[in-house]
Amino acid sequence: MAKHQFSELQERYENFKYPIVVINVNNKNIAGKDSGLVVNDIDIDLSSGYEASIASFHIYNSFNVRESKYLFDSIKDFIAIGSNVSISAGYSNAATNIFCGVITKVNFLFERDGIPYVRVTAMDVKGIMMASCYAQQLKAMDYGSAVKEIFERAAYSKLTDKTIKKITVIDTPDKGKYDEQKQNDFSIEMVNESDYEFIVKAAKKFNYEFFTHYDEVIFRPARSNTDVIMDITPATGLLEFDVEYDVTGLVEEIEVRGMDTGKGKVISSKTKFSNKISEGNKAKNLISNSRKVFIDPTVKSQSDADTRAKALMQTMSFRYGTLSCAVIGIPEIVPGFYMGLSELGTAVSNNFYISETRHVINQEDGYITYIRGQASGLL
Repeated sequence: MAKHQFSELQERYENFKYPIVVINVNNKNIAGKDSGLVVNDIDIDLSSGYEASIASFHIYNSFNVRESKYLFDSIKDFIAIGSNVSISAGYSNAATNIFCGVITKVNFLFERDGIPYVRVTAMDVKGIMMASCYAQQLKAMDYGSAVKEIFERAAYSKLTDKTIKKITVIDTPDKGKYDEQKQNDFSIEMVNESDYEFIVKAAKKFNYEFFTHYDEVIFRPARSNTDVIMDITPATGLLEFDVEYDVTGLVEEIEVRGMDTGKGKVISSKTKFSNKISEGNKAKNLISNSRKVFIDPTVKSQSDADTRAKALMQTMSFRYGTLSCAVIGIPEIVPGFYMGLSELGTAVSNNFYISETRHVINQEDGYITYIRGQASGLL
């Protein structure tokens, strides 16, 4: 059953009629009436991929036309780079948290035949993590523990209760692989890379996701959350969609090969694609007996090979189906969940893993949520 029912959200948001947004900068609501400013063109890009989530908004009524200068004293508390930002959206008197981060960029814009305004851009915690650069050996003996070690640094402890309130790190498959007797033979090092680059490297190594869900940092196996956030139909907010299925790049079998240098033998692991990709057998026949072989020098054991083969197969599988759609603005729809596309007939109706959502709020269109997702097969 879906986590959220459209009828319940419809009641909570009073039929989705009057969009609202709350933008708190250092706990001050710039979108409130007391600020004396006009905020519009709110754009929030969220992702379960490796890129940072980004939010931007425009501040109008911030320029004195008569004196041809910005009203800096009125906006200074809302544009200081490094300030904490949290954004909630909804309708009427109900709003749900969507984004949490820090201001990283400010633009003062004076366009021809336009109204001068200020554009503020904020990034989630990944933006902060990109700034550092280290060359050091970590204490951790597995990559999951190394990620935890990074977030225990003082720089991130200071963000607790502001930008980060929860850190969820799922152990990586190499947990316990290296015992105390082998510590002198193995180490995890950061080689002239930022915290962000190191964690992304670890995520790619084990096919993990690394993203933020509002104020929670998540490092976990890719697409491991099987919860369906909600079902969307033409009668429940669906505005437009593009569903595509493409067998290009799919193969029936993936094989990963490595080398056990100690024993001088080849390590191999094979996995087969078994998902349903058509109502008949014709599509399946297109990839019958096809195979890809990956030579991976980092594979040193059978478990390494099995993990790598499984990860490659999952990544390939989710290239099969793609969804691009727009729905009425629903803040509960965020990356890291599945979404059901329903009541559209065979093949089109399917469950898609949400990889990106874009929440756009402006005076022209109101509140719209754009969604991108992937499917590894048909229901």
